[in-house]
Amino acid sequence: IDFEEPFSRFRAHGLITRNGAKMSKSRGNVITPDSIINKYGADTFRTYLMFMGPLEEGGDYRDDGIQGPVGFLNRLWETVYNAEESENIEDSIELKLHKTIKQVTQQIPELGYNTAIAAMMEYLNALRSEGRTATTAEVKPLIAMVAPFAPHLAEELWESLGNTRSIFSEKNWPDFDPEKTIDKIIEIGVQVNGKLRGTIVGLPDMTDKDAEQLARQEENIIRYLEGANVKRVIFVPGRLLNFVI
Repeated sequence: IDFEEPFSRFRAHGLITRNGAKMSKSRGNVITPDSIINKYGADTFRTYLMFMGPLEEGGDYRDDGIQGPVGFLNRLWETVYNAEESENIEDSIELKLHKTIKQVTQQIPELGYNTAIAAMMEYLNALRSEGRTATTAEVKPLIAMVAPFAPHLAEELWESLGNTRSIFSEKNWPDFDPEKTIDKIIEIGVQVNGKLRGTIVGLPDMTDKDAEQLARQEENIIRYLEGANVKRVIFVPGRLLNFVI
């Protein structure tokens, strides 16, 4: 090559400990991957290593910790195979889906693998909430997102949806719509002298006047403001409204 260093930045992975102690043969706490892979599969082991903590900080390997990824991948397999063949996506699921795609897409280049996996776990929980059956349109993007972490399982699930080419053979990464990552309604806490006294629900871009008007209609807020002299109203968009009396 005609330049000195092919990488713009060195990214070292952190130290992986076991039950809080550095692994060493003298302590007898060294992990042999083969036995774990034989029991749970390479995909599960990979996912657990990525899920333990930020890559550059490492993490603490605990024998029972792998059960989280085991459960996640098993539930994913079950959800895909039981999915209803449909292109429909519920509105509430669509919001969660686009938020998840955005988070995973942004965090993988930043090596935020653990939080990306956590986001996919949350999305899968939403798909299965209250015993609902997911649709193929709802699970397909999740299979693509999990592929970098569990490639063998993703390949099998991709094929189960009728795809004849590898999930890695072309661009199958899902896109997100920024407009669909924004909550249509939000909940804001209402405080009186810094103490939470109620909540209001409204649009994400509501103004301070809109928020104050909604708050003054809440029964509990009315009780605290009755006969009081409101000196000022503090509004933090999307977070809280505070009446100083």
